Amino acid sequence: MRTNGKKKLAFLTLGCQMNQHDSEWIAGVLADGYEVIEQPDDADFLVINTCSVRDKAEHKFFSLLGRLRPLKARRGGMIIGVAGCVAQDRAEEIIAREPMVDLVFGTRAIASVPEMLARFAETGQPQVNTADTSAFDEYPMTRQSAASAWVSIMQGCDNHCSYCIVPHTRGPERSRPIESVLREVSALAEQGYREIILLGQNVNSYGRGLDPETDFPALLERVASTPGIRRVRFVTSHPKDLSDRLIEVMGAHPHVCPALHLPIQSGSDRILPLMKRGYTVAHYFDRVERLKERVPDLSLTADVMVGFPGETDADFLDTLRAVERAEYDNIFLFKFSPRQGTPAAAMDQRYPNPSVAQERFERISQAQKAITRRRYARFIGREVELLVEGTSKRDPAKYTGRLPQNILAHFSAGTGYTGQFIRVKIMTAGQYSLSGTLLDNVGKAQ
Repeated sequence: MRTNGKKKLAFLTLGCQMNQHDSEWIAGVLADGYEVIEQPDDADFLVINTCSVRDKAEHKFFSLLGRLRPLKARRGGMIIGVAGCVAQDRAEEIIAREPMVDLVFGTRAIASVPEMLARFAETGQPQVNTADTSAFDEYPMTRQSAASAWVSIMQGCDNHCSYCIVPHTRGPERSRPIESVLREVSALAEQGYREIILLGQNVNSYGRGLDPETDFPALLERVASTPGIRRVRFVTSHPKDLSDRLIEVMGAHPHVCPALHLPIQSGSDRILPLMKRGYTVAHYFDRVERLKERVPDLSLTADVMVGFPGETDADFLDTLRAVERAEYDNIFLFKFSPRQGTPAAAMDQRYPNPSVAQERFERISQAQKAITRRRYARFIGREVELLVEGTSKRDPAKYTGRLPQNILAHFSAGTGYTGQFIRVKIMTAGQYSLSGTLLDNVGKAQ
């Protein structure tokens, strides 16, 4: 029963922060007629926001569609929409393969969704739009979090790494005007948000083509100086574009968090050019060493890939040594996945045997787990500031927050602290998070 006259909108969002933020955008453009709910079974409009960065994610989407057929049959009036990177890349195939899908819209066509729904209601025919129809400026948004807010500063990517489908699914790089970004950040501060996460496929190249000219360090400094904002993060950085000026802003501004995601992908100077990454191992570690000098207590994370076409034992060992040398707080470790249409998928070098790739994956995984335990243990006994995100997903009796280093910590409390900054004393460190005791204003445990 609809008590407010609005229909029900639900999301099944797969993939990265970009997809999560796009779901917020979709909810925003539909806010006049739809309210967001958690349970897909009760939705009038169910949107599957897809990821195609790896083969496994794409298979997961098509498998999910199959599992949704009984729900669609049971809820005959439910509209099924597909968004995101798979929608952009394979829209016609989705419609042909799954007749139950009613709308397919690409990564730059979100603003067209209300019109697509209206046409579908009028004609009953599937609607497809993968054109570039969304102006990249201010747009409506329905936020998922009460603690922090994503702000998109750029779309697309011009790097064309040989294994990556993103330039095809999200288009060429386009920076958002700086004043538009700052207006959104100021509005969020007025709404009570204290943490901002700036989003882009390569934030370090922000500003190219804008008039007046600007760059990412200038934007970061201005966002971090916005009254009311206490924390600023950003993802993702590309090593080849990480400037000394950005490092200086990170080290000097108290509101820029000491956390950086800096993908290395491979530690081999033979593999990196095949990946078209545009840097050497020496350049990467020059950036890492300067960051650690300038940014106290930096938390560094990275993407690491094994099994790239032609990767030898020597190449793998170079990557393993790089992981050990960098001492990441954590990594996102992947096995190479050929993406149709990318140069790497057509490379004639023989892929490492799947069992060899799995063995390499496990060796790096085990090495990183030991590094993570050692890195997280440095917080034991320390009093830290958390921005509380809400109750723990695993234990509703506990709350979860993040350190400035973007590390999760759990604590017990009898009062709701969501969206607030609190202090805890870290007592234990696990593989993926910390646990602590809530402190009062004078540093005593409660």
